[in-house]
Amino acid sequence: MANLISVVIFFGMLAGGPTVSRAEEPPKPKKPLFNDGQAISVSVENDSSRIGGPGVDQAFSNGLKISYVHARDQIPKWAPRPVADSSFLKEELKISKVNFGVSLNHQIYTPNNTNAPQLLSRDRPYAGWLNLAFSIQLKNKHRAQTLDASFGMIGPSALGEQVQNGFHRFVGTTTAQGWSHQLGDEPAVQLSYQQRIQFVQLRNSSGTYFDLIPVVGAGFGNVLIGIHSGLIARIGWNIPDDFGPARPSASETDSFVEASPTSSKPIKPSFYMFAGARGNGVARNIFLDGNTFRPSHRVTKYPVTAETEIGFGLQVSPINVVWRYIVRSPEFEENSGFNSFASVGITYSSD
Repeated sequence: MANLISVVIFFGMLAGGPTVSRAEEPPKPKKPLFNDGQAISVSVENDSSRIGGPGVDQAFSNGLKISYVHARDQIPKWAPRPVADSSFLKEELKISKVNFGVSLNHQIYTPNNTNAPQLLSRDRPYAGWLNLAFSIQLKNKHRAQTLDASFGMIGPSALGEQVQNGFHRFVGTTTAQGWSHQLGDEPAVQLSYQQRIQFVQLRNSSGTYFDLIPVVGAGFGNVLIGIHSGLIARIGWNIPDDFGPARPSASETDSFVEASPTSSKPIKPSFYMFAGARGNGVARNIFLDGNTFRPSHRVTKYPVTAETEIGFGLQVSPINVVWRYIVRSPEFEENSGFNSFASVGITYSSD
């Protein structure tokens, strides 16, 4: 399945004008779309060849993430008071930069054969996941941490069938026939944590040209219970100090959307290529194990999986673009095939 995403950013201009009774007033300043240091990001993940994927509908079929990141060290009104007033946050602010963020996420999972109307007992269930996530990101020169809490629904209320088949009808392609066998409605609550370390960083007069970033993290909730660890390597010109690109589909948290610093210095253009590998330990995955509190279709998951990725990042202020191609090892015993998909993310950051 392919996805069609249109993002239109419109800048309003406010200008003063002359009057008859008094001298001409000076023009009012331009009103920015965001305040300094804030960012908005749109990411699409899909197995469509239109964004560089394998061109098939299978496994993780589609993901959409829209994120908003507050300016550094600004605590939003929606942040719970125990978090905003915690001694931990106050101490961390002394050594780290802090960004709060909120995102809307939608994911679709399907079996390999979407033309079959019957239940495919030896393939993964159909499932949709719609959620709203809140995150806090702590970053200093050598370490970045993200804590994420998401709340949403899995099942028919997540509108996976409507999104997938509605788009297929729009573009004139075959619709998926097995959505009547999808997972049932279930509230989805997920807590996630990830840490990244600036392990190696090589610089010259133009900026960073190579770095190595170890990654460790964990997730706990009725969506996923698991841990992961991996490594990202980047090489390029003036690589940004953002601890590597984000992983929009990762339910165990990978939301390192970088807001621009509030500084008079312009952000220099940058370009880099990257490669990464990750191992996952999985105790529970609702998209394989089925519903938590009711009978549903399920498969026999592997407790350990692996994945690799390659891609590139390009930043020309205020726009940052990241493309990647991900390959995942078999996730359950009934299917021994590898799965792959592509991802495109675009971030607008206000200087």
